[in-house]
Amino acid sequence: MSPDQRDDFDIVDTADLMQMLGVGRSRADTITRFKGFPDPVIDRPRYRAWRRSDVERWLDTNRPGWRGNT
Repeated sequence: MSPDQRDDFDIVDTADLMQMLGVGRSRADTITRFKGFPDPVIDRPRYRAWRRSDVERWLDTNRPGWRGNT
């Protein structure tokens, strides 16, 4: 399996995003609805998930310092 294929299986959901950013569920949900936020790869009525690489790329651009290494 190539690294790109592994990326397809490395996903984050809202709970992961909450932990990554240190925010609550409502704020995490709001962030996922911002224009330009990656489209979910899983989009069910009560569960959404995104490719980790897409989310991290978006956060690097739109939330500098989110990694805690400012």
